[in-house]
Amino acid sequence: MLAKLTDVALDNTAFPWLTGRIAEIGLAADVYALRVNFVGALGWELHFPIEYAHHLFDAVFAAGKEFGIGMVGMRAMESLRMEKSYRMWGTDLTTDYTPFEAGLDRFVRINKGPFIGREALERQLANGVPNRFVTLEVHDVDDADPLGNEPLFDTRGAIVGRATSGYYGHVLQKSLAIGYLQSQLAAPGTELGIEILGERKRATVLIDSPFDPNNQELKA
Repeated sequence: MLAKLTDVALDNTAFPWLTGRIAEIGLAADVYALRVNFVGALGWELHFPIEYAHHLFDAVFAAGKEFGIGMVGMRAMESLRMEKSYRMWGTDLTTDYTPFEAGLDRFVRINKGPFIGREALERQLANGVPNRFVTLEVHDVDDADPLGNEPLFDTRGAIVGRATSGYYGHVLQKSLAIGYLQSQLAAPGTELGIEILGERKRATVLIDSPFDPNNQELKA
């Protein structure tokens, strides 16, 4: 669909995943196209001056008509991001947890020189990271999925973490939650409990990004 609107090469060699380019799309110049999205499929985000909004909206839907394009809402995005373990700022990523606890180790360069928080991160590495970000499958759910802030329990009934977000994953057909768990319990396959509307449900730690964990669709 995007190829119908721009002359910019969109193949993996010219425009690989997690890169961005300035492009002319439709009649809109200076559009910043990012090959990234929040739903875990091949696609782009388009960032542009607000005056292009109506034109780009109409152009995208005209170009996408033959592909059955349609609009989706935030609830659909919530479902899809759960299946990819994507974190939301302010909900899953907050100042209460460090990048190491949030599973963002690969973005931290301790040896790059001084930066705010470096000493605290070094201390946490030395003492052991207390929590880890995990994805959970919630079992035996009938009419209520996790939404966030549900407590997580170990097999003895002690609180060992909390969910920060949750939703039903329609592709995986699983009730899912993401959140923080004590590090020693964060291995995939660990059995836990989660409380939803006053009822204790069984939950299992899954691998990170349970839908397409190798990001093959994103790199297609």
